[in-house]
Amino acid sequence: MPVTVRKAVAEDLHQVYPLLRDSTLNSSWIPFESRKRMFQPQWGGKEGYYGYVMEDGDEVVGFLGTLFTERDVQGRRHKFCEIHSWFVKDEYRNESLKLFLPVMSIRKATLLNYTPTQTVYDISKKFGWEDLETQILQFLPVPTPRILGAGYRIEARKQVIVQHLDEADRKIFLDHENLDCRHYLITRRGSTEYLYVIVKKLRLRKYIPFGRILYASNKPMLLDAIDGLRMRLCRRLGLAFVVIDHAELADLLHQRGTPAFTRVVKREVPSQYKSRDLKAEDIGPALYTLPLLIGYRLH
Repeated sequence: MPVTVRKAVAEDLHQVYPLLRDSTLNSSWIPFESRKRMFQPQWGGKEGYYGYVMEDGDEVVGFLGTLFTERDVQGRRHKFCEIHSWFVKDEYRNESLKLFLPVMSIRKATLLNYTPTQTVYDISKKFGWEDLETQILQFLPVPTPRILGAGYRIEARKQVIVQHLDEADRKIFLDHENLDCRHYLITRRGSTEYLYVIVKKLRLRKYIPFGRILYASNKPMLLDAIDGLRMRLCRRLGLAFVVIDHAELADLLHQRGTPAFTRVVKREVPSQYKSRDLKAEDIGPALYTLPLLIGYRLH
Protein backbone atom coordinates (compact mmCIF):
# COMPACT_ATOMS: atom_id res chain seq x y z
CA MET A 1 0.00 0.00 0.00
CA PRO A 2 1.45 3.43 -0.93
CA VAL A 3 2.00 5.95 1.83
CA THR A 4 -0.42 8.84 2.25
CA VAL A 5 0.14 12.37 3.57
CA ARG A 6 -2.46 14.47 5.34
CA LYS A 7 -2.66 17.46 7.68
CA ALA A 8 -1.71 16.75 11.29
CA VAL A 9 -4.42 17.54 13.84
CA ALA A 10 -4.33 17.66 17.64
CA GLU A 11 -5.27 13.99 18.01
CA ASP A 12 -2.11 12.96 16.12
CA LEU A 13 0.11 14.01 19.02
CA HIS A 14 -0.06 10.56 20.60
CA GLN A 15 1.38 8.91 17.48
CA VAL A 16 3.79 11.69 16.52
CA TYR A 17 5.37 11.90 19.98
CA PRO A 18 6.83 8.33 20.00
CA LEU A 19 7.93 8.77 16.39
CA LEU A 20 9.98 11.87 17.32
CA ARG A 21 11.11 10.43 20.66
CA ASP A 22 12.73 7.51 18.86
CA SER A 23 14.05 9.63 15.99
CA THR A 24 17.57 10.84 15.18
CA LEU A 25 16.56 14.49 15.62
CA ASN A 26 18.57 16.63 18.05
CA SER A 27 15.28 17.45 19.75
CA SER A 28 14.27 13.82 20.32
CA TRP A 29 14.67 14.28 24.10
CA ILE A 30 11.87 16.87 24.33
CA PRO A 31 9.26 15.58 26.86
CA PHE A 32 5.63 14.91 26.06
CA GLU A 33 4.31 17.92 28.00
CA SER A 34 6.46 20.24 25.87
CA ARG A 35 5.55 18.47 22.63
CA LYS A 36 1.88 19.15 23.41
CA ARG A 37 2.48 22.83 22.62
CA MET A 38 3.23 21.84 19.02
CA PHE A 39 -0.39 20.75 18.67
CA GLN A 40 -2.04 23.83 20.14
CA PRO A 41 -2.71 27.28 18.62
CA GLN A 42 0.08 29.70 19.50
CA TRP A 43 0.68 33.45 19.16
CA GLY A 44 -2.28 34.20 16.93
CA GLY A 45 -2.10 31.09 14.79
CA LYS A 46 -5.51 29.62 14.01
CA GLU A 47 -5.02 27.34 11.02
CA GLY A 48 -6.43 24.29 12.80
CA TYR A 49 -3.60 21.95 11.81
CA TYR A 50 -0.01 21.52 12.98
CA GLY A 51 1.94 20.08 10.09
CA TYR A 52 1.70 16.93 8.02
CA VAL A 53 1.84 13.23 8.87
CA MET A 54 2.85 10.41 6.57
CA GLU A 55 0.95 7.16 7.08
CA ASP A 56 1.40 3.61 5.94
CA GLY A 57 -1.99 2.16 6.68
CA ASP A 58 -2.75 3.10 10.27
CA GLU A 59 0.89 3.71 11.22
CA VAL A 60 2.43 7.21 11.30
CA VAL A 61 5.86 6.82 9.66
CA GLY A 62 6.76 10.47 9.09
CA PHE A 63 6.03 13.98 10.31
CA LEU A 64 6.82 17.57 9.41
CA GLY A 65 5.57 20.18 11.88
CA THR A 66 4.26 23.67 11.13
CA LEU A 67 3.90 26.45 13.66
CA PHE A 68 1.59 29.22 12.44
CA THR A 69 1.89 32.60 14.15
CA GLU A 70 0.79 36.16 13.48
CA ARG A 71 2.40 39.47 14.42
CA ASP A 72 2.70 43.03 13.23
CA VAL A 73 5.48 43.91 10.80
CA GLN A 74 5.86 47.57 9.85
CA GLY A 75 2.32 48.29 11.00
CA ARG A 76 0.67 45.42 9.13
CA ARG A 77 -0.50 42.05 10.43
CA HIS A 78 1.56 39.27 8.92
CA LYS A 79 1.27 35.49 9.02
CA PHE A 80 4.28 33.20 9.51
CA CYS A 81 4.66 29.45 9.16
CA GLU A 82 7.70 27.84 10.76
CA ILE A 83 8.58 24.29 9.74
CA HIS A 84 10.22 21.98 12.26
CA SER A 85 10.70 18.35 13.37
CA TRP A 86 10.98 16.86 9.87
CA PHE A 87 11.52 13.14 10.32
CA VAL A 88 10.70 10.01 8.34
CA LYS A 89 11.53 6.42 9.29
CA ASP A 90 14.50 4.99 7.40
CA GLU A 91 12.53 2.66 5.16
CA TYR A 92 10.40 5.60 3.93
CA ARG A 93 13.18 8.17 3.36
CA ASN A 94 12.66 8.20 -0.40
CA GLU A 95 9.15 9.52 0.30
CA SER A 96 10.33 12.44 2.48
CA LEU A 97 9.58 15.21 -0.02
CA LYS A 98 5.90 14.29 0.12
CA LEU A 99 5.85 16.01 3.51
CA PHE A 100 7.70 19.11 2.30
CA LEU A 101 5.77 19.80 -0.92
CA PRO A 102 2.48 20.74 0.82
CA VAL A 103 4.38 23.45 2.73
CA MET A 104 5.44 25.00 -0.56
CA SER A 105 1.77 25.42 -1.47
CA ILE A 106 1.17 27.74 1.52
CA ARG A 107 0.89 31.10 -0.22
CA LYS A 108 -0.25 33.66 2.34
CA ALA A 109 2.49 33.23 4.92
CA THR A 110 6.22 33.79 5.25
CA LEU A 111 7.88 30.40 5.63
CA LEU A 112 10.61 29.97 8.27
CA ASN A 113 13.04 27.33 9.45
CA TYR A 114 15.17 28.39 12.41
CA THR A 115 16.98 25.05 12.88
CA PRO A 116 17.59 23.37 9.52
CA THR A 117 20.03 20.50 9.18
CA GLN A 118 22.47 20.73 6.28
CA THR A 119 20.31 18.31 4.27
CA VAL A 120 17.11 20.29 4.86
CA TYR A 121 18.98 23.55 4.13
CA ASP A 122 20.16 22.20 0.76
CA ILE A 123 16.68 20.95 -0.17
CA SER A 124 15.06 24.26 0.79
CA LYS A 125 17.63 26.24 -1.23
CA LYS A 126 16.52 24.37 -4.32
CA PHE A 127 12.96 25.57 -3.65
CA GLY A 128 13.97 29.22 -3.37
CA TRP A 129 14.46 29.62 0.39
CA GLU A 130 16.92 32.33 1.43
CA ASP A 131 19.32 32.73 4.35
CA LEU A 132 17.96 34.42 7.47
CA GLU A 133 20.43 34.35 10.38
CA THR A 134 23.96 33.68 9.13
CA GLN A 135 26.14 35.01 11.98
CA ILE A 136 25.90 35.58 15.70
CA LEU A 137 27.68 38.09 17.89
CA GLN A 138 29.36 36.45 20.87
CA PHE A 139 30.00 38.54 23.98
CA LEU A 140 32.69 37.04 26.23
CA PRO A 141 32.50 37.71 30.00
CA VAL A 142 35.78 39.60 30.30
CA PRO A 143 35.89 42.53 32.76
CA THR A 144 36.33 45.92 31.09
CA PRO A 145 36.47 49.50 32.42
CA ARG A 146 32.84 49.98 31.37
CA ILE A 147 31.23 47.53 33.82
CA LEU A 148 27.52 48.11 34.45
CA GLY A 149 27.06 50.21 37.55
CA ALA A 150 27.71 53.82 36.59
CA GLY A 151 24.10 54.96 36.64
CA TYR A 152 22.56 51.67 35.45
CA ARG A 153 20.24 49.36 37.34
CA ILE A 154 19.13 45.85 36.39
CA GLU A 155 15.74 44.50 37.49
CA ALA A 156 14.74 40.82 37.25
CA ARG A 157 11.39 40.77 39.11
CA LYS A 158 8.63 40.23 36.56
CA GLN A 159 6.00 42.12 38.56
CA VAL A 160 8.25 45.18 38.54
CA ILE A 161 9.38 44.87 34.92
CA VAL A 162 5.89 44.78 33.45
CA GLN A 163 4.96 48.08 35.14
CA HIS A 164 7.64 49.98 33.21
CA LEU A 165 7.03 48.61 29.71
CA ASP A 166 5.27 50.42 26.89
CA GLU A 167 2.34 48.76 25.11
CA ALA A 168 4.41 46.92 22.49
CA ASP A 169 6.93 45.57 24.99
CA ARG A 170 4.18 44.62 27.44
CA LYS A 171 2.60 42.43 24.77
CA ILE A 172 5.93 40.72 24.16
CA PHE A 173 6.31 40.20 27.92
CA LEU A 174 2.85 38.66 28.24
CA ASP A 175 3.46 36.41 25.24
CA HIS A 176 6.59 35.01 26.87
CA GLU A 177 6.20 35.31 30.64
CA ASN A 178 5.30 31.62 31.08
CA LEU A 179 8.07 30.25 28.88
CA ASP A 180 11.48 29.11 30.08
CA CYS A 181 13.36 32.35 29.54
CA ARG A 182 14.62 35.24 31.68
CA HIS A 183 13.37 38.83 31.62
CA TYR A 184 15.47 41.85 32.59
CA LEU A 185 14.87 45.59 32.70
CA ILE A 186 17.85 47.93 32.59
CA THR A 187 17.28 51.56 33.51
CA ARG A 188 19.57 54.56 33.79
CA ARG A 189 19.58 57.01 36.68
CA GLY A 190 17.85 60.28 35.82
CA SER A 191 16.27 58.97 32.58
CA THR A 192 12.94 57.44 31.59
CA GLU A 193 14.70 55.41 28.91
CA TYR A 194 14.82 51.65 29.46
CA LEU A 195 16.17 48.46 27.94
CA TYR A 196 13.97 45.35 28.14
CA VAL A 197 15.84 42.11 27.44
CA ILE A 198 14.68 38.50 27.09
CA VAL A 199 17.40 35.87 27.51
CA LYS A 200 17.26 32.11 27.04
CA LYS A 201 19.80 29.80 28.68
CA LEU A 202 20.95 27.16 26.20
CA ARG A 203 23.78 24.68 25.77
CA LEU A 204 26.36 24.34 23.05
CA ARG A 205 27.07 20.69 22.24
CA LYS A 206 25.31 19.69 25.50
CA TYR A 207 28.14 20.85 27.74
CA ILE A 208 28.73 24.59 27.36
CA PRO A 209 25.99 26.84 28.82
CA PHE A 210 25.43 30.15 27.07
CA GLY A 211 22.78 32.84 26.95
CA ARG A 212 20.90 33.87 23.83
CA ILE A 213 19.49 37.41 23.78
CA LEU A 214 16.16 36.83 22.05
CA TYR A 215 14.91 40.39 22.35
CA ALA A 216 16.42 43.78 23.15
CA SER A 217 14.01 46.71 23.03
CA ASN A 218 16.63 49.46 22.89
CA LYS A 219 19.65 48.44 20.85
CA PRO A 220 21.78 51.60 21.38
CA MET A 221 21.28 51.20 25.12
CA LEU A 222 22.13 47.50 24.83
CA LEU A 223 25.52 48.39 23.37
CA ASP A 224 26.04 51.03 26.07
CA ALA A 225 25.33 48.51 28.82
CA ILE A 226 26.68 45.31 27.27
CA ASP A 227 30.00 45.20 29.15
CA GLY A 228 28.31 44.99 32.51
CA LEU A 229 25.23 43.13 31.34
CA ARG A 230 27.20 40.21 29.95
CA MET A 231 29.14 39.92 33.22
CA ARG A 232 25.93 39.97 35.28
CA LEU A 233 24.19 37.42 33.07
CA CYS A 234 27.14 35.06 33.02
CA ARG A 235 27.51 35.21 36.80
CA ARG A 236 23.80 34.92 37.60
CA LEU A 237 23.00 32.17 35.11
CA GLY A 238 26.34 30.34 35.01
CA LEU A 239 27.03 31.13 31.35
CA ALA A 240 30.22 30.86 29.33
CA PHE A 241 29.17 33.71 27.02
CA VAL A 242 26.16 35.60 25.64
CA VAL A 243 25.07 35.80 21.97
CA ILE A 244 22.69 37.76 19.75
CA ASP A 245 21.91 37.69 16.03
CA HIS A 246 24.65 39.80 14.43
CA ALA A 247 22.19 41.36 11.98
CA GLU A 248 20.28 43.01 14.83
CA LEU A 249 23.27 45.17 15.75
CA ALA A 250 25.10 45.36 12.42
CA ASP A 251 24.17 48.98 11.62
CA LEU A 252 25.06 50.19 15.11
CA LEU A 253 28.36 48.31 15.08
CA HIS A 254 29.22 49.95 11.75
CA GLN A 255 28.64 53.37 13.32
CA ARG A 256 30.10 52.79 16.77
CA GLY A 257 32.51 49.89 16.45
CA THR A 258 32.44 46.45 18.03
CA PRO A 259 32.75 46.21 21.84
CA ALA A 260 35.93 44.70 23.22
CA PHE A 261 36.04 40.94 23.80
CA THR A 262 33.31 40.36 21.24
CA ARG A 263 33.53 38.21 18.14
CA VAL A 264 31.43 37.35 15.13
CA VAL A 265 30.73 33.63 14.72
CA LYS A 266 29.37 32.11 11.52
CA ARG A 267 26.48 29.68 11.90
CA GLU A 268 27.33 26.24 10.56
CA VAL A 269 23.88 26.08 8.93
CA PRO A 270 22.00 29.39 8.53
CA SER A 271 18.34 29.67 9.39
CA GLN A 272 16.09 30.19 6.35
CA TYR A 273 12.96 31.90 5.10
CA LYS A 274 10.82 32.22 1.99
CA SER A 275 8.54 35.21 1.55
CA ARG A 276 6.75 37.09 -1.16
CA ASP A 277 6.77 40.44 0.61
CA LEU A 278 9.33 40.43 3.44
CA LYS A 279 13.10 40.63 3.51
CA ALA A 280 15.34 39.08 6.15
CA GLU A 281 15.68 42.39 8.01
CA ASP A 282 11.88 42.73 8.22
CA ILE A 283 11.35 39.46 10.07
CA GLY A 284 12.92 40.62 13.31
CA PRO A 285 14.21 38.69 16.31
CA ALA A 286 13.57 34.97 16.79
CA LEU A 287 11.00 35.46 19.53
CA TYR A 288 8.00 33.58 18.19
CA THR A 289 9.64 30.27 17.42
CA LEU A 290 9.14 26.58 18.07
CA PRO A 291 12.56 26.12 19.76
CA LEU A 292 11.64 28.75 22.34
CA LEU A 293 8.14 27.33 22.76
CA ILE A 294 9.19 23.76 23.54
CA GLY A 295 12.72 24.33 24.82
CA TYR A 296 15.67 23.59 22.57
CA ARG A 297 18.41 25.70 21.02
CA LEU A 298 18.05 27.94 17.98
CA HIS A 299 21.41 27.05 16.48
